[in-house]
Amino acid sequence: MVKSLIKLERYVSRENYVGWDPYNGLLTRRIPEAMRRNVFIGLFLVQLNLYSPVNLRPVLGIPKGLSNKSLALFARAYLIMYKVFKKSDYLEKAIRLLNILKSNTNNKCNSYYFPYVAPRHYLDPSITDIICVTESLKSYVLAYELAKKQEYFKLASRMFETLFHQLYVEKGNIAYFKYTPYELGKIVFNVSGLALEASTNFLSLEENIDIRKRYIDKLSKAVLFLISHQSENGAWPYSYYLDGNRYYWQIDYHQGFIIDGLNAVLPLIPSRYLRDLVYKSLEKAVNFYMHKQFTPEGVSYYRYPIKYPIDIHNQAQGVITFSKLHRTTGREEYLNQAIKIALWTIKNMQDPQGYFYAHHWGVFRNKIPYMRWSQAWIMLALSELLYAFKATILK
Repeated sequence: MVKSLIKLERYVSRENYVGWDPYNGLLTRRIPEAMRRNVFIGLFLVQLNLYSPVNLRPVLGIPKGLSNKSLALFARAYLIMYKVFKKSDYLEKAIRLLNILKSNTNNKCNSYYFPYVAPRHYLDPSITDIICVTESLKSYVLAYELAKKQEYFKLASRMFETLFHQLYVEKGNIAYFKYTPYELGKIVFNVSGLALEASTNFLSLEENIDIRKRYIDKLSKAVLFLISHQSENGAWPYSYYLDGNRYYWQIDYHQGFIIDGLNAVLPLIPSRYLRDLVYKSLEKAVNFYMHKQFTPEGVSYYRYPIKYPIDIHNQAQGVITFSKLHRTTGREEYLNQAIKIALWTIKNMQDPQGYFYAHHWGVFRNKIPYMRWSQAWIMLALSELLYAFKATILK
C-alpha cells in the first residue's frame, strides 16, 4: 500500500494536479455555447463523456483543469501523509496547494472549474457549493492542527460561517444543509453528512462554550432529521423532493459520507436519547454498507444493487469510511475491510504509471486518468488507511 501511494503521489505531482474530470462535458469547444445551454443537450454531453470508455475530450476540445475540490483533497492527503511519514516535503506540498485553494476561493467556494447540469441541479464556477466548503474546511482545520498558523484557523472559520449562513436550513422540525444557496425543493441527504463531519472538526478547535453549544444544537437538529429519513435496511435515499413528497434512490459512496458525519458528530451530542438513536442508526448503516454494498472480495456495487461499473470513487470511499470507523471504535473488522478494499483496488485498478482507473467493467477498464474523481479520492483514502494502520501498530 505504501508503494502504491508513493507511485500515485509521484504521478499527480508530475501532472501538477491538473487533469480531466468525468463531468466536464460542457467545456467542449466544438459545440456552440447556445446549444450547450439547452438542458437536454447539456445532459447528453455530460453523460456521453462520463460513461465513454474512450476519452473523447481531446476530440471535443475539452481542456484539462485544476479543481478546487481536488486541491482540498490532495492537501489533506499530504497532511495525513506528513503525520504518517514525518516528511517535511509532504507538509510543504500541502501548504502550497492550500495557498492556491485560498486564492481560488476568495469570493466563491466552488468545487468545479466547469459548468455542470443534472435534473434540478446546476453548478458552475460562480456558485458556492457545499462540497468545496466542507472539504476545504476539513483541510484547513487539519492544517491548523499541524502547522499552528492562525491563517488556517481564520480560513476554517470563514468556511464554517459560509456553511451555516448560506447552506443551513431550519424550519420547525426540518433541519438540513443545502448543496448550494440556490437549491430549492430538494434535500440531498449526504451533504448533511459532509457538513456534520466538517462542523465537528471545526468545533474541536472552538473554545467558547456558548458558541459550541449554539452550533451543537443546530447539528443535533440536523442529525435528528437525517436519521428520520433512514430506511429500515440502514440505507438513505439520495434525495427528497418536497413538492411531490417523494424520494430519489441512488445507493453508492454517498452512504459513506453520511456514516462519516454521524460517526464524527456522535461524541458531541449532549442528549443521551439522541446519542442512542444515532448509535442504532450507525449500526444499521454500517451493517448495510459493509455487507450489502461490498462483496466479500472488497468490491463495491456501482449503485446497489447494480454491480457494474466498479467505480474508483466507491472504492476510495469504502477505504476512507472503514478506516475512520476503525479509529473511533478500535474494531479490527473495520480495518480489515479497509485493507481488503484497498488491496483489490490497487491490484485491479492502478496503472503501472501510478494513476488509478475510473471504472472496471469486468471485461475491460476505463483507463482515463481523472484527477479529482479518481486520483484525489484514492490518494486521500490510502493516506487515511495508512494513518489508521500506523495508529494500530503504535497502540
